[in-house]
Amino acid sequence: MERKVGTIYGNDPRGWFFVCTCPQDRFFLHLSEYHGDHLPYIGEKVSFDVAPPRKLGQLSCAVNVTPIVPAQGKEVL
Repeated sequence: MERKVGTIYGNDPRGWFFVCTCPQDRFFLHLSEYHGDHLPYIGEKVSFDVAPPRKLGQLSCAVNVTPIVPAQGKEVL
């Protein structure tokens, strides 16, 4: 399965985040699935695998999420 790349676009104080790869392709991210050395933030680019929704009618889940860190002095587009 190929990993997806998306951008964190929303969050909730309960540790919930939301990731989109395009306006129609959105995913739920729980803080426990984020593997970085800092807290996720809105606008951060991440790489992730997709898991089924936790409940019927919910967004699919982003799992094994890692931040995409730009090379020093380089910006990730």
